[in-house]
Amino acid sequence: MKRAILFLLGGMVLASIMWAWLFVGQPAPQKIAAPPRAPVVNEATLRGQDPWMANEHHIESARGSQREGALKALTQPWSSFCTEEGRKRLASALSEYWYHRSVQTSGYPASWGESARPYIHKAWSTSEDIRIDRLVRETYRNGYLNLADIRPHTREAMAGVLRDERVTGMPCAAKGTMAKR
Repeated sequence: MKRAILFLLGGMVLASIMWAWLFVGQPAPQKIAAPPRAPVVNEATLRGQDPWMANEHHIESARGSQREGALKALTQPWSSFCTEEGRKRLASALSEYWYHRSVQTSGYPASWGESARPYIHKAWSTSEDIRIDRLVRETYRNGYLNLADIRPHTREAMAGVLRDERVTGMPCAAKGTMAKR
């Protein structure tokens, strides 16, 4: 009997020690601080420019192409958006434009630091970009653009421009060609 009690007590003590070791006694994992970022040295910084300027002439050219494609699609006759092909062309051009715009506006600060944010914001705020925003709002408001036609990864960025807009018409519905809303 004494032996059974000793085994029971010993088992309880051992269980308590194991419990404390497993759940209480473990030291908290230590976070390792990221090493400080070394300054970027490239062609641009050697000339005294901001680091993102090294390839900016190529990227600016691409921005111009994106704007051109979006404006070309948005300035088509509205009746063309009532066709399957017309809607696809519009959605493709806008998806492409908004993809590059959103990736760059979030990517520059992430890659180059907060000092790049004002630069990239200005780069995507030209008179053409403002015109594209206005035409997108107008096309959406008049019922010729459906956000469901836009690629999912760019829809959110585009939705910010359309935040206060409401669709006031469904001009293609009479022809039975408008995408479901």
